[in-house]
Amino acid sequence: MHFSKGNLVLILLFVGGIILPTAILTFLGFRNIQNEMFLAQKNFDENQAALQKEIEDAVEKEQEKIYQETKAASIFLYEQPRSLLEFGNAASFKDVQGIEAIFLYNNGKLVYPDISSKHFYKTHDFSSIVASINEQRLFEAEQDTTSREVLLHRLIKANSLFATKNEQVLNILGIVRLCYKEKNYDEALKWLRVLENNPHLQGYLHADLTRSVNLLHFEILVKQKKHAEAEEYSLSVLNQFLQSESIEDIPSAKFFFETAFSQILSFEDLPQEKREAFWNLRSNFNRQLGYMEILSKYRNLFQELLDNEYASSEGILYRNDSEITLFKMNYPFLSGNQVVIAKIDRDAFRARLIDKVKNISQRWKNVPFSIIDENDSLLAGAIPDSSNILSQSRISEAFPWEFSLYEKDVSEIRKESRQRMFLMYGLLLFSLITVIFGSFFMLRFIIQEHKLLAMKTNFLSSVSHELKTPLTSIKMFAEMMARGRVVKVEKVQEYSGLIGKEASRLENLIGAILNYTRMEHGTGAFKWERLDFSVCAKKVFDAVEDIGVEKGLEFHTKFEPGTYVMGDYTALYSLAQNLIENAIKYTNAPGEVTISVYNEEDRTVFSVADTGVGIASSEQKNIFNDFYRVGDEMTRSTKGSGLGLAIVKRVVKTHKATISLSSKPGKGSTFTVRFKRVD
Repeated sequence: MHFSKGNLVLILLFVGGIILPTAILTFLGFRNIQNEMFLAQKNFDENQAALQKEIEDAVEKEQEKIYQETKAASIFLYEQPRSLLEFGNAASFKDVQGIEAIFLYNNGKLVYPDISSKHFYKTHDFSSIVASINEQRLFEAEQDTTSREVLLHRLIKANSLFATKNEQVLNILGIVRLCYKEKNYDEALKWLRVLENNPHLQGYLHADLTRSVNLLHFEILVKQKKHAEAEEYSLSVLNQFLQSESIEDIPSAKFFFETAFSQILSFEDLPQEKREAFWNLRSNFNRQLGYMEILSKYRNLFQELLDNEYASSEGILYRNDSEITLFKMNYPFLSGNQVVIAKIDRDAFRARLIDKVKNISQRWKNVPFSIIDENDSLLAGAIPDSSNILSQSRISEAFPWEFSLYEKDVSEIRKESRQRMFLMYGLLLFSLITVIFGSFFMLRFIIQEHKLLAMKTNFLSSVSHELKTPLTSIKMFAEMMARGRVVKVEKVQEYSGLIGKEASRLENLIGAILNYTRMEHGTGAFKWERLDFSVCAKKVFDAVEDIGVEKGLEFHTKFEPGTYVMGDYTALYSLAQNLIENAIKYTNAPGEVTISVYNEEDRTVFSVADTGVGIASSEQKNIFNDFYRVGDEMTRSTKGSGLGLAIVKRVVKTHKATISLSSKPGKGSTFTVRFKRVD
């Protein structure tokens, strides 16, 4: 087979640019596969180092993020309310996930919470006191419902029954309880005011009665529907609390204010403006009171942090004990003499860090590791049954977490390396197969392009010859007639007929070329309509019948009416013309041509059969290709363009029809086209 210079260059480029590099890469790939075990161990070591670095970086970055959030939140603490009038206003406050409370100091002075600067009052402990005989009698009488009214009357009239102050307090408490049970609220309020004028008194439980008395006073006002008075009372208690230099029993104070403000917010007659004020009051005051409770409980640990002059390069210092975790933030993290002490919410803080660790560990499932807290609880990873610990380190400043890396079993590494080896072998084989098939199809494409180029060359030679032959004949006969060399009428008629015949031949050739060009533009050039294919085929037959009769052929036709199809008339006419003309062209006398158009179920069938030369089976798969003709164009006795059956195939495809061929050399051919029938 002859290849052009351009094809040879393309083949050389293909071999040098694809096949040769693929062969080299395949060889190197097989060499690397042999070292896979060593590479797997090395890769595991690198993965361990990468995992440790990623986890340490992730924990450090998340802690740094918490520090930044805490710093940003501390700015809002300068704007928090400090007086009763300010507590009712909305205040901007920024919560930090993982931080329970933030305390702000400037120049050693507490800035927030401001009420925490009060002196904490330590209540007296009367747990060793034993109830007197009179106290026992009073308690027993209170339990007897039949004597309540008598006892109440006696207590009110004879309050001097008890000699000591403590006994008098208990007497008043008994009066208040009996009045409350009998719903004598006004009398109960009168005696409650006596107790309120003597704060920090002890009751049966030997605890400070102040907030209990306040709460009972408030609830009685609510039961009396004196909502406005209850509001004023709660505010007066709050004002006394803020002005007091001593803070007593913070939990009970916190409980009272939370209960009172929540009940006030439930009042249906509370105006919207007041509702917003009490909402802000409850939010702002309870937050500061909660912070104050933390500070009072752990004030020694706070003071230790404040007094510690050590400062890390990052400006962060941690303190841990069994109940609380604090960190101190100062310069260079904060400017000037500012200091922030934050109480960590251990669960939330831990959840933030562990969440980051777990996200990273998802990408390193093949690396055994564990993170264990101070209680030996597993936080992340897994502890292998029989693996040695390679390294241990602490990954968090806030918690004493232990990060451990473990050896990996050699059998597991071998198993993983074997899997990768199989995968790499598969990929290499796939690449080789792809290159082989690619090369095959590339060469096949080149050969097809070469054949197509040869057919186009033959087509141009054929068309040039086919155009030149009729033009030469027409020119010759026309010149003879023009110069008067033909005198006889019979000769003039003969030459005129020859000129018309050659012109028709020329017209058919040009028409074939134009039809082929029209098919190249696709369905957009078609005009779709419902038409009777029998009429179209009959018109083609009428136009070419004389040619077949003159050649000595016998025709058999069947044009069944009502064979409707949806299509382009010009295209369908060209299809019928090419098939019928080919049957006439390739059938010698005495021969037969059968043309049939009929309906078959949901199809319209067009069939052209002849007893001509037939087509060899080796040629049948190519006859519908563009420019294809059997034999050499210049030596073939039957002339043509090689476009007829290509046009037929395009028309069939465009109309979503089917075409079949049955042919044997020397026996003839039968072309059958089946269209979708329309009503």
